[in-house]
Amino acid sequence: MIEYTYINDAEEIKDNISDNKCKIVHMKRKSNGYFINVICCQFSDEEQLKNNWEELVTNVADVVQKNLVKRIEIFNVYIIFFQSEINGVIEDSIEQNKYSSRKLVINKRMPESNEELKGIINQKLFELNIEKDDMGQKLVIKNIDFLNDFAREEQETALEEYISQQVKEKMNEENQ
Repeated sequence: MIEYTYINDAEEIKDNISDNKCKIVHMKRKSNGYFINVICCQFSDEEQLKNNWEELVTNVADVVQKNLVKRIEIFNVYIIFFQSEINGVIEDSIEQNKYSSRKLVINKRMPESNEELKGIINQKLFELNIEKDDMGQKLVIKNIDFLNDFAREEQETALEEYISQQVKEKMNEENQ
């Protein structure tokens, strides 16, 4: 698994946060010669999240981002909010916010285990799983969708025959 370095600045990031039960874990991961900072947070309930998330984002900008030098590091700060049973409007508001960092809301409690937390971070931010569509590309142009019935190598010939037939029919119509 990718190595993460834990940063002990949770108390600074919690500055002016009214939720005493707020839990914060800040870690960074090295990637291609630069660091990616990930701050994970869980408030005690949805109301506390609603009241404090913007302050937390401001604190991350002040405590973490302003001390970064490399431009790529400044633009690679992520805040993950763990909150079970969250209102979709609040979730959208947080994730669409463009200030300072990229934000993600995960609708579950933040794991106690650091290994499980790292696994979730890797899965949500860094592991790109693209499934190939085995259906193949289908043609949807009216009147030539019949080409979907042919194997790929036969489609060109079938199309040529179709075009020839259409030309013959058009010429016959004009000659009548």
